[in-house]
Amino acid sequence: MAVNKNRRPRTRVPIHTKKRRPKKLTRPYTVSKQPVVTAPLAGMAKWVQLCCKHSDGSLWNNGIFVNRDMRNKPGIISNHARGLATDLSYRWQPPKRGRQDGRKVSRAYINKLLQNADTLGIELVIDYAQSRSWRCDRGTWQIGKFPSGDWWHVEVNSRLANDPEATKQAFQAVFRPSPQAAPKPV
Repeated sequence: MAVNKNRRPRTRVPIHTKKRRPKKLTRPYTVSKQPVVTAPLAGMAKWVQLCCKHSDGSLWNNGIFVNRDMRNKPGIISNHARGLATDLSYRWQPPKRGRQDGRKVSRAYINKLLQNADTLGIELVIDYAQSRSWRCDRGTWQIGKFPSGDWWHVEVNSRLANDPEATKQAFQAVFRPSPQAAPKPV
């Protein structure tokens, strides 16, 4: 049998040197392990206030703290009772709440929040309109079975929910003003 001397020898690439997809950075979901509280948490109230402020009028507070079970799940405590959950509505209620394109504007805004989920302490978002959820331990959206609604359910870690100053700093880090040159006087 003739041997081709111009042919490069075949080499095997060890398995450990093959390129792999970068692993998504995720962190554990902790909200459901937190205790039930007896009143709203100051940091969570601040989180909701700043979230709505930066949403370009597309979101308004549809509820934070309430001591109750999860809807349609008797005996399972809601994370609203832990003080770590909020419902942010994009429903248009003229003349004071929301805007006509609230769903569209809030969807883009929620995506920005999720790009900064670690800084803003976001652990879970439920999108009732599309029956899907995003969770920090998987870092992606997943289809689920949720009732229909016109709001986002958002859960925040206990560190920010208990600390209004840390919450304020987190939002400042994400939504700091863009540096612009001052207009020159004419």
